[in-house]
Amino acid sequence: MRPRYALAAALLVAAAVAGCARGQAEQPPAAVAAPTSAAPAATPVTSATSPASRPAPRDPVCAGASSWGTGPKQVDALPITPEIYNVRAAAHGACDRLVFDVNGLGRVGYLARYVPVVHADPSDQLVHVAGGAALQVTIQAPDWSQSGHQPWRTPWQVGQRLAGGGSSLREVRFAGSFEHVTTFAVGVRSQRPFRVLVLPDPANHVTRIAVDVAR
Repeated sequence: MRPRYALAAALLVAAAVAGCARGQAEQPPAAVAAPTSAAPAATPVTSATSPASRPAPRDPVCAGASSWGTGPKQVDALPITPEIYNVRAAAHGACDRLVFDVNGLGRVGYLARYVPVVHADPSDQLVHVAGGAALQVTIQAPDWSQSGHQPWRTPWQVGQRLAGGGSSLREVRFAGSFEHVTTFAVGVRSQRPFRVLVLPDPANHVTRIAVDVAR
């Protein structure tokens, strides 16, 4: 090759190389994507059971209250000497409970029935009670005042209110005690079903007579 043509070829090659390098420098660098982390799995949300959807608690005291009936309830037994020393009432889920505490153990007789009006024993005095019905409860045991064991207490008087306050059971009044038999007048909202239970408590040497009145 002639020197003149060789020089021209060298200049062309150099120019091509320089242009390629400049083109590469002018191109912007490729964008690098930032690393992405996988989104956390959604945590299942459990809502607390609302009070309205929870099952109603069982009420062992008043179970089957609607089936007790309104007829007389009676257990025959001879009067006992342990005395009735306390009367109390409490409200439960489906019934009101009235409890007579007898200071001793033994077979206790009773008669509980709805009457037009309760008559005191032995005076035959009328004992009126609040409510639309009167439940007369007679227990074959003396009241506490006949034993003389608690001289600081004032004896119950006929017509005295001893307990009360409830949806069905309105009040309880003393209706006299004679010959080891004690009578109580129980005011009830209406002639509601009821039952009577004898609940001995040997650990405390007492017997409890429970009268449950359905709401």
